[in-house]
Amino acid sequence: MSDSTIAHRYALALLDIGIERKNFEQLGRELDRVIQLFDVEDVRRLFQNPKFGAGVRKKVLTVLLQQVKISPICRNFLFLLVDKSRISSLPKIVEAYHALADERAGRMRAKVTVAQRLGEPEVARLRTVLQKATGQRVVIEQKEDASIIGGIITNVGGKVYDGSVRSQLENFRARMRQGQA
Repeated sequence: MSDSTIAHRYALALLDIGIERKNFEQLGRELDRVIQLFDVEDVRRLFQNPKFGAGVRKKVLTVLLQQVKISPICRNFLFLLVDKSRISSLPKIVEAYHALADERAGRMRAKVTVAQRLGEPEVARLRTVLQKATGQRVVIEQKEDASIIGGIITNVGGKVYDGSVRSQLENFRARMRQGQA
């Protein structure tokens, strides 16, 4: 079974619990807080290293979870992932969870790449434009990448709209080469 299939199954199981208890949105926010703990290289390595057993991993996870506020459901879910040796799949599970929760809530995510973080007024304008274009509520996730120089790259609904200065310069350069030939 592929990693994405496994991630989808675990995400769906957690979403079902969240829907039943009417807190699936809260569980998504909790997963976001937990996944940030795994951004630390040493933490990631510990949970990927097979020489550390479930007992050690649970103790470390217990200490880590004291840094973020999560529900017993989320904590137990994470312990289940440790028991089933699936904790290394957590990033894919969280991604699958958000996709399923977004579908359930009638919204979609737009991943935008910008040279510098957008302020709330710009995010609100972008959200309005994307909501009109898609006909759904849109959640915007920003990622900074100085190499795009300026502008914005938007990935929404499987489509990429590249309005970056880098892309425009590359297109201009290509047109210039064609004109010289």
